[in-house]
Amino acid sequence: MKTIIWYQNDLRVDDHLPLEEALRYDDPIEGHFFISPKQLVENRFSVIPLGNERLHFLKESLEDVAGSLDALGIPFFVHVGHPLETLDPSDRLLFQRAVGYNERRREEEVMKKWKGEYETFGGFTLFEEDDIPFEKMPFLFTEFRKAVEYDVRPRELVSRKATAATRDVTFPFPFQEIEKDPRTAFPFKGGELAAKRRLNDYLSVPIRTYKETRNGFGVDDSTKLSAYLANGSLSPRRVFFELEAHERTHGVNESTYWLYFELLWREFFQWVALEQGKRLFRTQGIRSKRKDWRVDADVIEKWRRGETGVDFVDAFMRELNATGWMSNRGRQIVANYFAKELEQDWRYGAAYFESKLIDYDVASNYGNWAYQAGVGNDSRNRRFNIERQQFTYDPDGAFRNRWL
Repeated sequence: MKTIIWYQNDLRVDDHLPLEEALRYDDPIEGHFFISPKQLVENRFSVIPLGNERLHFLKESLEDVAGSLDALGIPFFVHVGHPLETLDPSDRLLFQRAVGYNERRREEEVMKKWKGEYETFGGFTLFEEDDIPFEKMPFLFTEFRKAVEYDVRPRELVSRKATAATRDVTFPFPFQEIEKDPRTAFPFKGGELAAKRRLNDYLSVPIRTYKETRNGFGVDDSTKLSAYLANGSLSPRRVFFELEAHERTHGVNESTYWLYFELLWREFFQWVALEQGKRLFRTQGIRSKRKDWRVDADVIEKWRRGETGVDFVDAFMRELNATGWMSNRGRQIVANYFAKELEQDWRYGAAYFESKLIDYDVASNYGNWAYQAGVGNDSRNRRFNIERQQFTYDPDGAFRNRWL
């Protein structure tokens, strides 16, 4: 019998409970990662969910964790297909549970037919399910934050160092290498080593002004940790405890608190997604709020290409298309414009982000899109004034000039 570690959005060896559990046994250990075939073909929103930028970052992340596992004598395999098509259901199976509805459904299919031992673990969220002090998630973030920010502490993590070695990973389908656009605000590689390096670098100096710079468009204006959290190269617990260590040495200020505040926003969307399941992807969102959305192919395509004629929106979309990255401020602006000004079905915008963003995370992406569209966790029907946003965040036009 073998012990199988089924990797999903947990591409690391640090703070990885399935790995630590696997090492308790004397059986041979294998790591496996599965890409759903549906992620590689065009869907009903006319996008390929796993686009080139995401694929490139994923490959770097997979090669990193493959190298770390290889140093432990654990082979690692990448597949396209369903786990039940490849794995022996009589083996021992260990995996960290995902958050997304489709991912959870796939897990249920595996567990239902698995004949051997299996055990599931947390790790994608900062807190465990038993830590959340609600029978039903509050609708508003503020209520969630006030209940957990001082009273709930993450479980202690198990530290394990990644190796500096990588191992080539071959995708079982054609893969085209891409070069980073030199203008990108995300010049970092994928993988746990790059994630740890970025975390350490950011907590050395830039963190001290995070609250003031987080809406900027430069490399160090924001943490750039979201991509590593999204595919699990970095655990939210690791970020939390490293942030605490920084505060013990350098002191607490508004910016260090604000990073924790943003971790709680991420946490909130994860638990909302888990509770809402398939409802998160409905036209009317989790609020069951009927709206007369439009689906105008030409309008949507111009928005995608960055050809709406609204310079600030177009600059952000061209940045996304060229790099797979967009600032948080940009995401709010283009999503709000898509839903409120163009009045297009918000799910088409969310699906395009899913295809393009290297830091795509189902809960944060669809939660934020529904929020901006007025069908999510927001009690206000907010509408952005693009000119005011432009004047506030790009007064000298430097960002627009870079991308237009």
